[in-house]
Amino acid sequence: MGNHADDDGTDVTIYRKPLGDAVHADTPTGAPEPLLALLDTLGFERRRLATPGPIYVWHEAPEQLDDNAKKQLATHAVPWLHKAGYMVHISDDVWDAAAYTAAATAVRDRRAPAPPERDSRSVRLGSMTLADERDVDVTAYRSDGTIYVDTRAAAPEHLLALLDGLGLDRHQVKDDVWHQVPDETDEIAVKSVADRALLLLAGAGYRVDIDAGLFSDTIFRDALAEQATRRPPPPPAAHARRRR
Repeated sequence: MGNHADDDGTDVTIYRKPLGDAVHADTPTGAPEPLLALLDTLGFERRRLATPGPIYVWHEAPEQLDDNAKKQLATHAVPWLHKAGYMVHISDDVWDAAAYTAAATAVRDRRAPAPPERDSRSVRLGSMTLADERDVDVTAYRSDGTIYVDTRAAAPEHLLALLDGLGLDRHQVKDDVWHQVPDETDEIAVKSVADRALLLLAGAGYRVDIDAGLFSDTIFRDALAEQATRRPPPPPAAHARRRR
């Protein structure tokens, strides 16, 4: 079994496998665990093959990702690997300049290594959001350990500002805007944010859907009762589902 990192004399070689769409991150035979763990953290999946001789270990971009997401994941890893002191070679066919810039910015800002943010949002539905799909104004859910708060496509600024005021972090990639509960927030604080959001949003007449476990049952029932007594605001143009 060939190993590109051994052949290239690098610590990590990132490339697309011939005759397929798998994107590999190869490390030398016997690579140290800190390097393997860093690749785990950056979103690659570790693979292992035991033979009568050596045990081969390598990493791959998750196969459920589309081609663009695999390229973003692969390129996003490069600045973090460089920061940790590793020599990296990445092939041109999996290079994404925008992903490199985003990762280099995160390294400069001293954030923790992590996969690209948009890769974890597999529930996004093309040009629609999950709020559009659920036919609500705001929906909150947990995905891959992160709590997301989605609004309809092109949601009005006053709604986005209300979510900002609740302590949620606003994110934007091109015209795709969403909020997240800050990563460092503990579970007690998460429930507090969810409870406040339910009451404020319901009181403002917005239709809200929050996945079970992100709220207190009593607060949720009170918020639903509040919603039932109010007419929702007239749907602005933002409430029309976006189409390609």
